[in-house]
Amino acid sequence: MDKDRSQMKQLLRLVWITMEKVDFKQKWAQPVQVSRMDEAERFFTEVLTSACKERTIIPIGQVCAVVGLGELYLLRHDPKSLVKAAALFNTALELCQESEVGAQNNSSPSALIEQEEQQGLLGDYKRRLSPRRERCAAAFALLLQTRNRAEAADIADMPETHRPQIDSEGSSPASSLASQGYSYLKDDEFPKAAFLLKKALAACGEKDIEDRAKYSQDLGDALRKMGDVQQAIVHLQRALQERILLNDEADEGDVATAQLLALFGACLSAGEQFDLAYAYMEAAEETLPMYLDENDPDLNESRKMNDLLRMASLAREGKTEEAGKIFRNVDPTASDLYRSLASHTYDKGLLLETIQFHETAMVFAPDNTSNQHNMACMYHARAQYAREAGNDDIYNKIVRLAEKNFRQAISQNEKDGNPGMGLLAEYGNFLCRNEQWSDAIPVLREVVDRPKSTEDASGLIYNQMEMITLLDEIKAEVKNAKDKSLPVSQRHLAYYLLTRALKETGEEEKADQTAQEFQADLDSGDKLFSWSLLGYALRHAGRPQEASAAFMRAFDDERSEDLARQNFSACLVSSNLNKPDGPAEQPTYKPTQEEILDLD
Repeated sequence: MDKDRSQMKQLLRLVWITMEKVDFKQKWAQPVQVSRMDEAERFFTEVLTSACKERTIIPIGQVCAVVGLGELYLLRHDPKSLVKAAALFNTALELCQESEVGAQNNSSPSALIEQEEQQGLLGDYKRRLSPRRERCAAAFALLLQTRNRAEAADIADMPETHRPQIDSEGSSPASSLASQGYSYLKDDEFPKAAFLLKKALAACGEKDIEDRAKYSQDLGDALRKMGDVQQAIVHLQRALQERILLNDEADEGDVATAQLLALFGACLSAGEQFDLAYAYMEAAEETLPMYLDENDPDLNESRKMNDLLRMASLAREGKTEEAGKIFRNVDPTASDLYRSLASHTYDKGLLLETIQFHETAMVFAPDNTSNQHNMACMYHARAQYAREAGNDDIYNKIVRLAEKNFRQAISQNEKDGNPGMGLLAEYGNFLCRNEQWSDAIPVLREVVDRPKSTEDASGLIYNQMEMITLLDEIKAEVKNAKDKSLPVSQRHLAYYLLTRALKETGEEEKADQTAQEFQADLDSGDKLFSWSLLGYALRHAGRPQEASAAFMRAFDDERSEDLARQNFSACLVSSNLNKPDGPAEQPTYKPTQEEILDLD
């Protein structure tokens, strides 16, 4: 009986944990890879069936299983599954209400959970399920807005009473879509943000001039950061027209218009319309002091940004002498100047300008390996933005430039000695991201075969601009980092990528062996994120129990723990299922009751 009681509590805690892990702001663009989703669904279905048979645990057992099924459908991220999730949450809420009444009228104690504890759990579930149902409906409404009606015919044909409606706050479709787009924009998910902002613009009414101006400006900025210059010019020009119309009506200007002038100028420069670009940049420079006080830090920041954009434009035109004059007492032909400028624009998320400064630095130092490496990474980012936006021609062109620079950097390194571990690890990541799994294996193997050394201690750092270049699991980790900057061990990144590459090429035994080598390589002095990398590697190798232990080690106050907890929960579910395809004789890991309780 004690064992059954413990198992029921563990199941309740697991579903409780999972309920907190679905992020409604970011989940609906692409599925999250959750191991063995079908088996997990069968697991919760069996629990529900058992709960119906065992009359003593109906009140809480049914609720627990129904909520678990709802969470699994949420993780699938397609409209039909979202409808099912909403229906399951409705059912769970009704069960909570019925069970509370039944528990009050039933004086006999439950065999597994005491009546008082059961009442408390039902009450907590009820409090959580009401807003969850509403948020699920809102997420569905946003998702439906982004889909062609024909593509969602099975949902459109459902009776109106069965279909979730727009959120309870009464937001317009345009503002709801824009809000979703801004959540992606905040995380530098520019293709998804651009898609939703386009939909928001289309949903705007004729009188919504201010909203149209804002959405057009932010859409143009997102497109510019993706490298889609021509489309960015179209939308920024439209935003400028809307801003001018607003200013004429109010008989005044504003800071947003001044900033838009500089942004539009930068786009024109990227499109090589230099004379027009400088005219807009000068207009921005003259306009800003009209709306900002000289002591306002925003004015100083805006001027710095304008200087960076102007220098990038001059460098793009080949006027390095004039570019150097913007900063006093610098050598306009020094490659270090442009690498320093590239660092500034990189920190500000200006991809095109960062590429331009690196290209200019290459003119003065063509054999600089570090610059070639950085250029390759920036080209890779631009290629992936084009790929996600469906611009295959741009993707194919830029991805070749990225590979060329990676190879040149490696070749130059080989002349001076062995290529650096960071360079090889990032080249391996480039190959994996572009699904060249077989080509990645020898590159990554060279990294992990080297002895552990101080070279790996410095590691790599990924921030939001480079999220696009990472596999989904690592991309989620960058988002999860509190400052959106993630230090990564190049050696352990290579181990994780090698495990993935071996599995993708069908070499599952080697993938399992590599994951075990990775496990043996880690010690208490390694970066905490390395434990997450190990968890992912073990999960891909079919070792969910060991993976859950690794994710437990990844908890850290400096990073949000939500993702580590979610991964722990997924592995815990998977480790309770039948594993016919799992490796033989793998050691078992079962978290203690204290560890489960500590997650709440």
